[in-house]
Amino acid sequence: MKKIRSFGIFFIKWRYVIALFVLLCSVSLNLNGSSIANWNSFGVRETVSGTTSETKTVDDYQGIQKLKLWIPSLSRNDDTVIGSPRPIRSDEWLVQTPFYLSQVKTGNHFINKSYQDSGQNMMLAYNVSSWHISTIGKPFNWGFLFLGASRGLSWYWSFKIIALMLLSYEFAMILTSKRKLLSVVSSLWITFTPTVQWWFMQHLGDVVFFSLLIMVSIYHYFNSEKKVFKIMMAINLIIALIGFPLIIYPAFQVPFAYVIMAFTAIQIFKALRNKKVKLFDVIVIALTLFVSLMIDVLTIYQSWDAISATLHTVYPGKRISVGGEYTWKNLSDFLFNIFLPFKTPQVSNQVELSSSFNFLLYILLILPFVIKRKDIKKNIFGIILVIYSLMLMFYSIVGIPTILAKLTLFSYVPFSRSWQSMSVIAVFASVWFISFIWDRLDRIKLTKILPSLLFVTILYLYRGLTDDIYKNYLGRFTTISFIVIMLVAFICILYRKNRIFYSIMLVIVTIGGLTVNPVTHGIGVIENKLLSHEVESIVEKNPNAIWMSDSTNLYHFVQMFGAKSIDGVRFYPDKQLMTKIDKQNQYEEVWNRYAHLKYSLTNENTSMTTPVPDNVNINLNVNELKDLKIKYVLTTRDLNKEFGSSFTEIYHDNDNNRIFEYLK
Repeated sequence: MKKIRSFGIFFIKWRYVIALFVLLCSVSLNLNGSSIANWNSFGVRETVSGTTSETKTVDDYQGIQKLKLWIPSLSRNDDTVIGSPRPIRSDEWLVQTPFYLSQVKTGNHFINKSYQDSGQNMMLAYNVSSWHISTIGKPFNWGFLFLGASRGLSWYWSFKIIALMLLSYEFAMILTSKRKLLSVVSSLWITFTPTVQWWFMQHLGDVVFFSLLIMVSIYHYFNSEKKVFKIMMAINLIIALIGFPLIIYPAFQVPFAYVIMAFTAIQIFKALRNKKVKLFDVIVIALTLFVSLMIDVLTIYQSWDAISATLHTVYPGKRISVGGEYTWKNLSDFLFNIFLPFKTPQVSNQVELSSSFNFLLYILLILPFVIKRKDIKKNIFGIILVIYSLMLMFYSIVGIPTILAKLTLFSYVPFSRSWQSMSVIAVFASVWFISFIWDRLDRIKLTKILPSLLFVTILYLYRGLTDDIYKNYLGRFTTISFIVIMLVAFICILYRKNRIFYSIMLVIVTIGGLTVNPVTHGIGVIENKLLSHEVESIVEKNPNAIWMSDSTNLYHFVQMFGAKSIDGVRFYPDKQLMTKIDKQNQYEEVWNRYAHLKYSLTNENTSMTTPVPDNVNINLNVNELKDLKIKYVLTTRDLNKEFGSSFTEIYHDNDNNRIFEYLK
């Protein structure tokens, strides 16, 4: 044990050096967590070497065979080293990652002109990389500016995970009054919370990252006497105060903003009370706020047309949420987490079902029996986390009046996003509670807490054993086992069985969180395809030609290679383009939305449908191609046979992907 303890002390002491070394190794080895291998399942399998690239996911195996995917292997020909690519994460591999690759290929401009006619503001497009001053607040994007597409993607994933672990450790040290081992476990617990990992490359991952960066920087700023260190924390704050507002996803920003404000208010009050605020601090804080605010205002001003267009869309538009659409049954949703990486559910999907492993219900019922009035002042932030988690739960299950929702800005927060925010904040609350219990000098009497323990456990068991969703998805044995394990873990907290608790949590975090995203080597699954090389070659010869896809899933493919295209994923409508297609303005309710634009050529009149809220299917009359100045069409159909000699086939591969040149 002494050797393990010595290693732990060494690891913690040199954590930043070790983190830098791991980051450099990861980027050098070109590793990322993208599910980009799913492009194989979208009909792009033929490689330049003539082989066929295949992708296996958890849905391709049964039972124990699924674990094969988590045995590291270099023999898988889709560049996945370990884990399962996630088809459900299409927001990542089908949307966000192609945006990044397109940006690198076209010069990382703030407005990407590849998305015809008007281009697309890339600040709204998941905040991808661009040569813009706002990129100061997006450190995980810096690699795309200097390292190219493949290693830029590696920098994104590696930096974000490593930095989030470091921030989680520092935040846990604040919550736990510097309990180092508990903070190490908590850093993994927070970073690999299932809902964070399922949303990692999108909004929630960013919101958690910047929230922790703000709170950790503020804490260390006010608790340091060294001016150089204070300036370093101020720089961190500038990055965070640019990054957090420009996520532009209030559904997660609003819930976490309240946590940040509460923490900041407490730290400022303590600093003022202890007379730690000097003239130097006033100047530094003022400059920090001024610089970050000016960059935020400039970016929003330059993006206002796009933001306004988004707010006036049919979907998502300016939604008014009041909560109240979940039920008390969702209190046991944490049971799903342990199976989500290994089994696709039949109801909803992994992303929406994901939450966290936390002890909030136990804490809510037991806290009144263990906290004393004298404890409140010292533990005010932890208590706020518990109460606020309860409020978020109330909002999701019961709801609030519309006027209150608007006043609190929760009108921007759908019930499901409130619930997932609560799941993460409940982890923060759990970490605080553990330290609070372990700081107590007196032992907790079992007779006081036994009814609460039994009530929560019976509630979980009742839900798990009577609801068909749990019975069919988890099975009774797994359900009972997991509930008992969580109960044992909580009892270990109450009676200071540290080692058992750490072991249980590390196993749970590893199974339910660490297995969510795969480890992938590079982006060869895209770059080394025959179709990719052909598109890239055509773009080099004719960079200003306009493309479109026809009757294919590859509507967001050619943009990755710098091609200008009228399809793809649009965060807000291109009215200039839509005016050309929808000349009579018949279909504004259809195209005025966040949309995956998909075209099918036809001899009939142009029409549009929206089968699901974020998809727009356009049946485009073939004669419209001339007005739209289309030069190349990517399709799986024989356009010569269907539309005559106006098309010349210039490419055809074994996946039946074809490229036609339009001659009129």
